[in-house]
Amino acid sequence: MLDRELKEDLLYLSQATNQSMSALVRTMLRQSVKEKKKGLKRVKKINPAQALLDLAKKIEKIEQKHPSSYPTDWSLNHDYYLYGAPKIKP
Repeated sequence: MLDRELKEDLLYLSQATNQSMSALVRTMLRQSVKEKKKGLKRVKKINPAQALLDLAKKIEKIEQKHPSSYPTDWSLNHDYYLYGAPKIKP
């Protein structure tokens, strides 16, 4: 929906340029979108698996700089640490 003033302006421009209002609106909208796209930073498509690998590498670097006191057998003994189940010996 267009307000009255915008509709009158578009009608004037369409008559002055000998175009239909629809063609004029499409042309103007296309130009506006093109200009807006130029100003935006392109979003790089990310491979989810690569994103996880990159995150793991960052975590390794942080861990090397700041060693933690977390258990190193977490994947093997998660039930022990979470629920108190018997600990599994590696």
